[in-house]
Amino acid sequence: MEFSDNFKTGTRSISMMDHARIRTEPIQWPDGAAVAVTWTVIFEFFMGTGVASRALYGGRRGVWRLMDLFDLHQVKGSFLVNGSAAEKFPQAVKEIQKRGHEIAAYGYSGDRILSSLSPEEEKKEILKSLQILADVTGTKPVGWVSPDLRPGDGTLGVLADEGMMWNGDFPNDDLPYMIKVGGKPLLIIPYTMESDDKLIYSIGGQPTSVWTQCFTDGLDVLCEEGKTHPKMLNASIHAHMMGRAVGTKAIDEAIRYAKSQPKVWITTRTEIAKWWEAKKYT
Repeated sequence: MEFSDNFKTGTRSISMMDHARIRTEPIQWPDGAAVAVTWTVIFEFFMGTGVASRALYGGRRGVWRLMDLFDLHQVKGSFLVNGSAAEKFPQAVKEIQKRGHEIAAYGYSGDRILSSLSPEEEKKEILKSLQILADVTGTKPVGWVSPDLRPGDGTLGVLADEGMMWNGDFPNDDLPYMIKVGGKPLLIIPYTMESDDKLIYSIGGQPTSVWTQCFTDGLDVLCEEGKTHPKMLNASIHAHMMGRAVGTKAIDEAIRYAKSQPKVWITTRTEIAKWWEAKKYT
């Protein structure tokens, strides 16, 4: 199988036949919800000085603003934290945990892409990231997302060997699905690119209101589909991007809209994984 230069990310992992399975039978969410919604916050730091300067905002202000906003609405988020952010801002990471949010691992540095590393470096990077978060929080994460959603060929194998519950590297479905890596189960909880602030606001240059519109439009469609075939949707927020003041209104409106829907389950990624496991879904 040939891949272009832009598609050499974890080619062995994305070529697994498990990723091609299609679920046609409906699943059930708690209380008959039509859609499970997760608020996914990326809290990262970079070793490159140019990007690092901007990323400092996430730990100094952005992540705190987002926690306050979540507190206001009494919702819990899934915070993807990389090792270098945890080293630089341990107080913020501990506060995320104290307020009852989920902490998942997001590599060591935003510019350390796993697919560009050797297998040995890749494994070392994953284990280092998990250990840093365990040292800061006292708890080993059970979920992993690779920086820039670009796993290496060995990433899923290392995660399975470490007993991780879920991985979020694949923006390829509206529902989770189970894969087997070396005979060990690993749940894939897809990432939603269509409501990601990096693509819409930071790179795309669109107003933050466009991010809200993309989220609410997607939620409307999934709520309708979910009447017979429940789905899931995550809103992705970078602490140093839309965690700034300019993003607050947009995020507030998105949360209010999701909470106004009668059949929406607002939850975390690990709660979804636990539900999937309890229901013995594949």
